[in-house]
Amino acid sequence: MSETLKAETVSAESSKARRLWFGLLGPPAVWAIQLQSVYLASEWACYSMDYRWVHVASVAALIISLLALWIAYSQWKLTGGGTSYESADPETRRRFMAIVGMLLGALSVVLIFATWLPTLSGVPCGK
Repeated sequence: MSETLKAETVSAESSKARRLWFGLLGPPAVWAIQLQSVYLASEWACYSMDYRWVHVASVAALIISLLALWIAYSQWKLTGGGTSYESADPETRRRFMAIVGMLLGALSVVLIFATWLPTLSGVPCGK
């Protein structure tokens, strides 16, 4: 009368999972760090007229965000691409995470560039 239920654990390969999470959460985290770094460096940069660290932080953030965007894109291509949402299997969830990672990555790249734009245009100190 008593039945034993066995739970199956479905786990993605750990390196795939790490890449998916980096592609999803990396760009927004990098943008937040870049925003704080530029904010902290701006007062000193305006005082000394040396904007080197603002440029370094922005370029590094762009490179890391573009790398995470590329990783999300490659994970999406590994799942077969497309936008199938008919099933709830692990492959569909990986595809969803990759698509959201690509969207967040693109948005983060735009935000990083927008944060860097005042320094590029030469008016970061309210001249």
